[in-house]
Amino acid sequence: MANKPIPPIRYLSLNLGPDVGVDDILVGVRVVPVGREGDTVIGRTLNYGEPDPGDAIIVHPSEKLLFPIGNLTITLQDIERENLPESYGYAPVANMIWTWFQCGASSDEELFRFLVAAARRLDTAHNLCADALNNLGSHPGEPFMKTRARMHTALGYAELMCIALNRAIRMIKVVPSKFSISLPIPKELDAIFPALKDIRDALEHIEERVFSISGTRGLKHPDALTIFNQSDFASHGVMHYADHALDIRMDVIPALIISRQFIAEATIKKTGNQMTLNKPYEQLFK
Repeated sequence: MANKPIPPIRYLSLNLGPDVGVDDILVGVRVVPVGREGDTVIGRTLNYGEPDPGDAIIVHPSEKLLFPIGNLTITLQDIERENLPESYGYAPVANMIWTWFQCGASSDEELFRFLVAAARRLDTAHNLCADALNNLGSHPGEPFMKTRARMHTALGYAELMCIALNRAIRMIKVVPSKFSISLPIPKELDAIFPALKDIRDALEHIEERVFSISGTRGLKHPDALTIFNQSDFASHGVMHYADHALDIRMDVIPALIISRQFIAEATIKKTGNQMTLNKPYEQLFK
């Protein structure tokens, strides 16, 4: 019986294990043909920023496909290709960072744990932000009691968002010093942080604010009860505490996107943007 035709090859995958068919793919890389040497077809990965010519690698039965040393590279953008922005222009970042390190970008385990943890909190803050805003949307004809319940749901998401985002930004702010990464903290994060921190503190210690207590010394403070006045949140998506205001759309969403960009840039600063496999890959097709 004649050998079956081999489908055109456009991508190669890097996997966690050696077993074919197991769902453990890390990343797929775009590959293109270079040429032939006898019965050997030579390929390479598409370079970062290189226009895709659309070509596929064609291998016939009994021929060998070879990627010589230096012809197989993986970039952070290969991982990002499948990571499209979600609501409000934000794209999740934790899985991207985790995958990049699993591909072998760096052996610095502390950096890996730190960036993935910060990224996961940032992704969670975005999800909570999106849930809060989705519940703030208008619902014409909705019974008032249902609207009120929805506002409580939205505020609950926003409260947890503040806690997650506060921790993510705190971690971001120490990345340059902890890991010797020359990268300035975005001014937008410095601008939002005082309001975010104080609102977060009030929410995290809400049981103290009930009794007008604010601060580590356990003293009563006239601002303590302001955390319970969030009427502006339902109408405009703005949270208040003392003299602070935090606009979910105008302050938080830009901070989420900028924080994500910082984590990606910090990763590139420390690990580079591209890895080249230091051994050839070849496969015989029968």
